[in-house]
Order: sequence, then structure tokens, then C-alpha cells
Amino acid sequence: MIILKLVNKVTLEFEMLVLSSKVKYAIAALMELVDCYEKGLLQSKVIAERRSIPPNYLEQLLNQLTRAGIVRAVRGSKGGYELAVPPEDVTFLQVYEVMEGCLETARNDTLRSDAVHDLHREAEQEVKRVFSVSLRALMARQHARDELMQERLMFHI
Repeated sequence: MIILKLVNKVTLEFEMLVLSSKVKYAIAALMELVDCYEKGLLQSKVIAERRSIPPNYLEQLLNQLTRAGIVRAVRGSKGGYELAVPPEDVTFLQVYEVMEGCLETARNDTLRSDAVHDLHREAEQEVKRVFSVSLRALMARQHARDELMQERLMFHI
């Protein structure tokens, strides 16, 4: 937590936004499901191996995403997981809020309304705008980054 002290001894508190491992792992698992979208079910052990996610923790995350209607689970020996909705209909912000609750970086202080508080509220709205990227768009960004990295690693003779 960052604390700023002003000259008139009023203390303003600003919480920094840090993505939890819960959100990071949930997004990683969902990226696997986006990559396999409409290709069939993916077993949790495969997701866990590919994304280096602890299997028991992954099961908890997938259960939470299933309850939220983002993922569909199929039980049985041929079972697994798949996206319950198209990847363009799910945003990073939605996943964040399923995992952590409502994204709120500025405290809702109705007693205080000053320029600094207004600025903080604007920053919160901008974070929400950026986090509103769909899983499909996020996967496209990842593929573009991967291609760029491959080009940088290639030697041309």
C-alpha cells in the first residue's frame, strides 16, 4: 500500500493494483481453452502441465469459472473442460471479477471529493477499460508476441 502525506497532514491511501496468482492462473488456463476452442474438451491435467499450474489449485479455479458460466465441465473418463461461451464474449475484467470480486482501486469515499480522488477514480475507469479486452483479443496479442519472439530468435544466413 502506498501512503501519501500532504502538507496539511491529511492522509490519502492508494492501493496498488497487483494481479494475484489466482487471476494469473485462471487467465493462463483460459488461454489454453481459447486455443482449443471448438476443438473438443481439454483435461485439467493437460492444462496444468502446459501452463505449470498446480493441479489441485487449477481444479478450484476451474470450478469457480464453471460456476460463473465461463467454463463448461464434462465429467467422466472422456470428460474435460471447454469454454461455455465464445472467447470474444469473455473479458479479462470479467475473469478478474470472478476471481477477486469487483475491481475497485479508489475507495468509495462519499465524504471526500477533491481533485486527487477524482484523478484516482479516472485511473480506475481506465484500468477497467484496458481490462475489458476479450479473451480472443488477448490470445491474438499473445500469438503476435510469440511470432515476434520467434523472428528475433531466427538467424538468417
